[in-house]
Amino acid sequence: MATHRESRAIALPPEWLFDIVADVERYPEFLPLMRAARIVRRYPKAYETEQTLALGLLLHRFRTRTELDRPSSIAIVSDDRSFCRFDVRWAFAPLADDHCHVDFALDCATRSLFLRPVVEMLILPMAASMVTAFEARAHALAAKAGSAPAATAGNTSQQASGSVDGRSIP
Repeated sequence: MATHRESRAIALPPEWLFDIVADVERYPEFLPLMRAARIVRRYPKAYETEQTLALGLLLHRFRTRTELDRPSSIAIVSDDRSFCRFDVRWAFAPLADDHCHVDFALDCATRSLFLRPVVEMLILPMAASMVTAFEARAHALAAKAGSAPAATAGNTSQQASGSVDGRSIP
């Protein structure tokens, strides 16, 4: 099983980050490996998505269900037959000065012995860069709209960890 946990303070309002994480159909524009994402069914506080990841030369299509609790949390799970477990959790807590604390967790295990090493080799590096990718996306969109909060890499503090089958990954 591939796991990654990350916690950091970010110089952006929690609502901004929540909205960017919730906008799954835009993921291919800025997330590595993400080739397609399409919402196939909407509910009042949730949606189902068909996503496609590029895993080396393979394209892997799967479905997820996303539960939204704006602006505090997003839970993404998949009961797709290709996964034993697929669970992504985001939590956003407001801090002073329109900043927020973000907690991100990913747990992923495939059923396929063939896909397992490929997924673990590619998913962990992607997971390790996800919070940064969403933060960069938020700053880029804010700058484009002319309302970017003052933030630099020095304004964030983070803790991250990952593992594959219990082995730590830096």
